[in-house]
Amino acid sequence: MISVIVSTYKPKLFEQFSLNLAKTIGVEYELIAIQNHAKYSLCEAYNMGVKQAKLNFFCFVHEDISFKTDNWGKRLISIMESDQKIGLIGVAGTKIKSSYPSGWGQSPALKRFNRGHAFQIFDDTHEFLYHDYDENLIKKDIEDVVCIDGIFMFSRREVFQKCRFDESLLTNFHGYDIDLSLQAFFAGFRVVVDRQIILYHDSYGTYDKNHTIANRKIVKKWKSKLPTTTDDNNLSKLKLYWLEFLNWKYFIIEAVRRKF
Repeated sequence: MISVIVSTYKPKLFEQFSLNLAKTIGVEYELIAIQNHAKYSLCEAYNMGVKQAKLNFFCFVHEDISFKTDNWGKRLISIMESDQKIGLIGVAGTKIKSSYPSGWGQSPALKRFNRGHAFQIFDDTHEFLYHDYDENLIKKDIEDVVCIDGIFMFSRREVFQKCRFDESLLTNFHGYDIDLSLQAFFAGFRVVVDRQIILYHDSYGTYDKNHTIANRKIVKKWKSKLPTTTDDNNLSKLKLYWLEFLNWKYFIIEAVRRKF
């Protein structure tokens, strides 16, 4: 029922991922591995996977992920079948997206709009640090967001009749998640975070020049629609643009402080 699509270039990591997947997914699946040692952008690799996919649900995931939730595939299919408007599910994301060229994790002014959680490798000791992005005392299992983190993206075939990874715009390994999230969101699909899915990410993440370039391209593409937020935030335009101003102010001050 699920086509699991992975861009891979490390055989040992892929073997570990494959074993973990088989133990935890809980439903019928096919594993589509796109061999990609800097040959394709991530958008290209994932689009290739979509073309090969035979099943109804798509899971895009990094090979350095391990799942700690049993039967997660069964759970996510059930969520999507319960609401046909849900088009994209992640484990972390944000309820508001500024026009500033950053990823989904934005300035402290917008931190309270982050949702979800994950474990991420902390340092060279290979210990994992728990990141709870939701500051609310009462946390919802399922919550609407605008963008999700690309370490794990679960979708349905119908979404890709209207959306696709923008390989002409994003030519490296960054920004694919934000752009696809915005495509789905503005196409009328619900983008949500599910806190019941627990995973470990064996990576620091890479925030280099290419990351900045990709985010600049994304905000240029969507400039007529940003900033944007989920309906349940109930933010007035004035409040939304005030938060936008605070977000920009923070990053400009940081740029001056760091002299870049």
